[in-house]
Amino acid sequence: MNPTFEPTDDGLEIIDRIERHRYRLTTHDPVSIEPVDCDEIQYPVDAAVRITTDTLTLPTTHYVYVRDKTGSMVAEAKPDEQIFLADGEYTLDLSVPMKVYARVDSSVRVYSDAERTHIELNDSSSVILGARSYHTRPAHTVTTTAKPSDLMRAVSTFGSVLKTTTAERSYPTLRGHPPVIELGDELRVPDELSSPKTGIRIGVPRELDKIFVAAPLAYYLGATVVPDTQPRLVTDHGYTRSLTGSEGFETTVKRTLNQLFFLDTVVRTEGMTPLPLEKRTEVEPLLDHSVQSLYEQPLAERVQNYLNVHYSELKPSIPDWQFEVHLDSTPDMAEFLPFISSDLAAVKIRKRRKEPPTVSKEAQTIADFTRGNPIENTDPVPTTDPESVRNNASRSPVVRQLWNRSKGQDIASTTPLSAFQNSIGRTPHDDPIDIDVVCNDIEMSEESEFVNDTYGEHDELPFDVTVYRRISTTEFKDILATKSDFLHYIGHIDDKGFQCSDGKLNGKDVKKSNIKAFFLNACQSHTQGLYLIEAGSIGGIVTLGNVINSGAIEVGRGVAKLLNQGFPLYGALDIVKNETVVGQQYYMVGDGRTTIAQSDLEVPNLCSIKKTNSECLIDITTYDSVQAEKGTMSIPHLSPIDGYYVVPGTTGQIPVERSQLEEFLDQGRFPIVVDEDVYWSDDVTVDSLW
Repeated sequence: MNPTFEPTDDGLEIIDRIERHRYRLTTHDPVSIEPVDCDEIQYPVDAAVRITTDTLTLPTTHYVYVRDKTGSMVAEAKPDEQIFLADGEYTLDLSVPMKVYARVDSSVRVYSDAERTHIELNDSSSVILGARSYHTRPAHTVTTTAKPSDLMRAVSTFGSVLKTTTAERSYPTLRGHPPVIELGDELRVPDELSSPKTGIRIGVPRELDKIFVAAPLAYYLGATVVPDTQPRLVTDHGYTRSLTGSEGFETTVKRTLNQLFFLDTVVRTEGMTPLPLEKRTEVEPLLDHSVQSLYEQPLAERVQNYLNVHYSELKPSIPDWQFEVHLDSTPDMAEFLPFISSDLAAVKIRKRRKEPPTVSKEAQTIADFTRGNPIENTDPVPTTDPESVRNNASRSPVVRQLWNRSKGQDIASTTPLSAFQNSIGRTPHDDPIDIDVVCNDIEMSEESEFVNDTYGEHDELPFDVTVYRRISTTEFKDILATKSDFLHYIGHIDDKGFQCSDGKLNGKDVKKSNIKAFFLNACQSHTQGLYLIEAGSIGGIVTLGNVINSGAIEVGRGVAKLLNQGFPLYGALDIVKNETVVGQQYYMVGDGRTTIAQSDLEVPNLCSIKKTNSECLIDITTYDSVQAEKGTMSIPHLSPIDGYYVVPGTTGQIPVERSQLEEFLDQGRFPIVVDEDVYWSDDVTVDSLW
C-alpha cells in the first residue's frame, strides 16, 4: 500500500542537491537533467529527473535496496557484499541522508570499495532519479485565538499533513510538517486542512497546558482534540484509554506516544521496506496479534492493540528517547506547537521558580586566563542556569529544549520561537559549505589555525573556510549579514558585546544574521547568541559564565571535529561534556538539532568501548538531527550486527572479536569513548584498545 504524497515546491532544489552534493555520475556523454513527473517513481518523492548514465557512485559506503516493478524487495546490497541482477525493471532505494530512488531498466551490479558504493548499469541507460528531503516545512498557516476550544481545533489540523496513516508514518519522510500557528482575533483554518478520518479522538479539559502536552500525540495519531472532563484517548470502535496514569498526565502522554511510535517501527517491517529490526524478536512475543496482521489493521484498531500491551513489558525494548521541550502554560506558547509536534518531543509544563537560581562553583572561580576581558570585565559572575537568563535577550517567546543524559549534566538549549521560524526559509545552496572563523584575539590564534584545518578536511563536502583576524565592528556586521552556514567565533564577549578591533559589537544592534549556526567560544556568550537567533540564525553553542582559555581551546577543537563529521549541535556538546570538565560550562541557544555537514556514516554516532579480560564490548549511540530525524533506520557496519536500529538510540553492549574491531575502525572517521576519554577511530589502533 503506497502512501499518498503531495510534492513540495522545492523539489528541483532537491534534485540540484543530488547532482551537486551526493553523487558522482560517470557517463559516455555529458549528463543532461530533464525534469519528469513524480509519478514516474513508484514511491513518494518531492521531484524527479531523467538522466542517461552507466554508473552511479555514492561518496561513501551505503546499503542499497533493490525492488522489482511490483514493489517487492528482491535484493539488499551490503557494503561488504556485491550483487548482480539481470536485465529488468528495478527501483534502487539508496540509503543516504536524503531519500533517493533510482528507477532503471537495465542489469544492475552493486559493490563497494573502502570509500564508495558503485552502481553499474548498461551503457547509456535511462535513469529516473527521484528524491524527497528529510527537511520538511509547513505549507499552511492556521490562525487561532487563545481560547482553548479554538486551540483544540487548530491542533486537530496537524494530522492532515501525514502522508500515510499506516505504520510507515514512523519514517520521518512520511510525516509532513504541521501548519504554522499564529495567534489572532478569530479562528481561521485553510480549506485544505481538516482532521483526517482516523477514528481517534483525544479528550482533554479546556486548559492550555493539557492541550500543549497532548499536541504531539494528536499529530502523530491524526487525532481530533475535543473537550473532556478527563484526559483520555477514544476511538470510534468504543475503545477508551485514560491519559492520567499513576505517573501523571505528562508522563502518561509521553509513554503513550513512545509506545505507539516504537511499535509502528516494528510493524512497518511488514510493509514497504521489510528490513530486519533488532528489537522485533524481543517484542513479538508480547503482542496479541501477528506483526503482519497488525500492519494490515486500520489505525484506530492498531492503536488499541498496541496499547493492550503493558508499557512495563515494552520498556526494556523501547529506545531511550530523552528529548523534551519545557514551556509555560501561556497563550504565546501555542505558536511552538507545530515545531514541537513535528519533532515528536515530550512536552513538560514549566513550574514557576520560587527560589533564586544558584551560582555554580565553576562560575565562582574566575582564575587563570579566562575568555572574559580581565581589565574591562568587572560585572558580577553570571548564573550558569539558562532558565534565569532566557528572556534577557529574546524578543520572541522562549522554550527550553532538553536532552536528558544518563550521566552528568543534561544538554539544554534556550530556544526562541524565531529559531524555528528562521529554519523554514533556510534552503540548501551550492557547495562548498561556507564557514567563517573569526579570531579577534591574537593570543587565541592557535585555535583558529586548528579549526581552519579541521573544517577543511571533509573531502566529499568541501568547506569554504575563511579566517578573519582582528576585524572591526563594521566588518563583523558585514560577515553576519552574508549568507553562511557556520560562524566559529574566538575571542572575548561581555555584556557590551563582541570585542572587535575598534570597540564592541552588541548583538542587539545586529539587524540581520544570515549565519545558519554558530559556536561562540568566549565567556558569557549566551546573551549575544540569543541576539543572533533573533536576527536570523537557527542554533548555536554558547557559554553562560567564564571559561578558562586553555579549556576553551580544547572544547573548540572537539566541537570543530564533531560538527565537521555531521553531528548536530546537541550531539557535539554531549560528547564534549564527556571529554573535558570545561565542557560543562557550554550550553546552546536556538534549535539544538541543527547540523552544518552530512555524516560520512549516514547517521552520526558515538562508539563506546569497554575492555574486559576476555573480550571487547561495543555500544553505539546514534544522534538524530534535521537530516536524520526520529524514526530513521540505521545499521552499524559491525560484523556481529545483522539487524537495524531506530534513530536515535543505542545498540547496547555487543561483544566483538579482534578482527571485527579492526574492520569497524577502518570504515570511517567517528568518535570513540574509552574509559571516559574521547578518541577518533583513525587515531587509534586495535592494539591500543584490545
